[in-house]
Amino acid sequence: MTTTPIYITWLNYLGGFEYFFFTAKKAKLKEIGSTGTTKNNVLPNWPQSYGKTADTLTKQTFRESANKMVIKSQHLTFNQLEALVVIKDSPLVQQVTSRTDRRTLIVDTDSFQIYDEVDKLFTFQFTATYTNNNPSQRV
Repeated sequence: MTTTPIYITWLNYLGGFEYFFFTAKKAKLKEIGSTGTTKNNVLPNWPQSYGKTADTLTKQTFRESANKMVIKSQHLTFNQLEALVVIKDSPLVQQVTSRTDRRTLIVDTDSFQIYDEVDKLFTFQFTATYTNNNPSQRV
C-alpha cells in the first residue's frame, strides 16, 4: 500500500469534467489474464521423450497481464460521496499527473454498496486498470 495521492478526473452526466484528489492509501495489483500452452508430440522423439534429459511435454507459450490499482477515498461527506459514485458510471476516467499529461483508466464494473443508512462518515473505492498494459509475452 502506498500513500501517494492521486488526482482523478471523469466525465460527468452533463458532459463536463469533475476532479477529485484521492489522498487515502491505494493498492497496486497485477492481474494475469489469459495464458496459453502447447503440447509436444512425443512420438517422433520416443526414445528421448521420457529420459533424464527429456523436455516437458507441455510448455507455456504466452501470458497476458495488466497493471491495476485500488483507489480509495478518505472520509467523505454525503455530498462528496454522491459526487464520486458517478466515477463508476463514467465512460471516461483519467489519472491527471500534470496539466498536459493524463492516463486513461478503465474502472471496474463490479456492483457496490454506496452507503449504509447508519453511516456518519462515508468512503468510496474502485479498481482501475491502466490502458497502457504490459504487452503480452510470447515464447
